[in-house]
Amino acid sequence: MLAPEYGGDGREAGRCDDVPEPAVTFPAHWAPLGMTFPTVDALGERYRDGAFIAFHGSRFDPANQPEGPGYVVAFVPFEDGMATGEWEVFADGFAGDSTDLPAEAEHRAVDVAEGPDGALYLSDDVGGRIWRVSPESR
Repeated sequence: MLAPEYGGDGREAGRCDDVPEPAVTFPAHWAPLGMTFPTVDALGERYRDGAFIAFHGSRFDPANQPEGPGYVVAFVPFEDGMATGEWEVFADGFAGDSTDLPAEAEHRAVDVAEGPDGALYLSDDVGGRIWRVSPESR
């Protein structure tokens, strides 16, 4: 839909009608900061083709976020070089038990990288932690 602030009425597609649909979408305000495409098949068939995305999380009240505040690392599977549109949470729990996010979040994912052995490294900019995810740790 073409939003009113861009000349639309919020109901009609208008000039947006010719714009291709996105391959994959995520909830608003999740703040993707880091992404990697695995090159080593260490985590198994399920994670062979796709992208891992580190979401820093929303700065808004989690009670107003039906999909959650987005303190996660997600996996987006690919098929024939394109995102399938389906995604899943790969790692969660960064914020801890806090309900006063983001001020009290224990950790916030910032980046995801792949080591030479195929393990994933997830970094955090609040607690200063780096996690290593390997087949043994899953």
